[in-house]
Amino acid sequence: MRSNTMIRETAKNSLRGFWGTFVLSILATVAVQAVVSSLFSSIGTSFGANNAGSWIDLILDNFVFFAFSVALSIMALYLVRGRGIKVADIFLVFDKRFYVPFLLLNLVSALLNYLLSFAIFLPQFVLSGLNQYLGLVFNFNRGISVDVSMFNGSIAFVIGTFLSIILFFFLSQVVTGVIQLAIYLRYDQPELGVLQSIKVAFALLRPHLGQYIWLQLSLIGWFILGFLALMIGMLWANAYAYAVNAVFYEELINEQRAMIR
Repeated sequence: MRSNTMIRETAKNSLRGFWGTFVLSILATVAVQAVVSSLFSSIGTSFGANNAGSWIDLILDNFVFFAFSVALSIMALYLVRGRGIKVADIFLVFDKRFYVPFLLLNLVSALLNYLLSFAIFLPQFVLSGLNQYLGLVFNFNRGISVDVSMFNGSIAFVIGTFLSIILFFFLSQVVTGVIQLAIYLRYDQPELGVLQSIKVAFALLRPHLGQYIWLQLSLIGWFILGFLALMIGMLWANAYAYAVNAVFYEELINEQRAMIR
C-alpha cells in the first residue's frame, strides 16, 4: 500500500486534463439539485403543505440526490483508470442496473449514521432534554447547521457535545469509507449483493483504517482554501477529494491482487 502522499499525487495526475470537466460536472449536480428542490418545494407550498419542506428534502436526498454523489465517485474512478469522462455521466446511476443496489447502499449508510448519532448524543438528552438532543441528532446528519442557542446551557452540555461531535465524525467517517468502498466494489463486481459488498469493503478497509482517516484529514486544507476562495474553490476541492478516494480504492484492490498472487 503506497503512502498518502503518493495517493494524493496520483489523484492530481489523474485529474490532469479533466479538471474543468469534473468541476463542471459537480457544478451541474448542484444546479440540478437546486432546480429539483425548488420545484418540489413550490409544489408542496401550492398544496398548503407548509411544513413538508424538511420531509421533501429528506426524501430527495436519500432517493434522488445520492445518485449524483455516487456518479461523481464512479467518474473519479474512470479518471484514475485512464478513462475520459463527460458531464452527462452524472446521470449514470439512474441506469436500471445501478440505481437499486446503490440506493440500498445509500439507505444503509443513512441508517447507520442515524443510529450512531442517536447513541453518541444520548448523554446530551440527559443533560439538556429531548429538544436539544433531537436537534443534535438531525442537524449533524443533515450537515453542520446547528442552532447556536443549543449551546447556551450548562458547561457540561457544551463540553459533552464537543466530545460527542468528535466521536460522531470519526465513526461516521468510518461508515462513509466502508460504504464508499462498497459502491466501488458493487460497480466492479455486479454479482456481489449489497450486504456482501459491505462485508468485503470492511475487510479491505480494516487493515488500513488509520491511513484512511489520516487521508481524509489531509483533505481539510483543500476545503479550507476552497472556502476562502469565495466558495468557488470548493468545486475543485470536491473534485480532488473524489479522485483521492478513488485512488485509495485502487490501491486496496491492487494490494489484494498482489496478496493473492
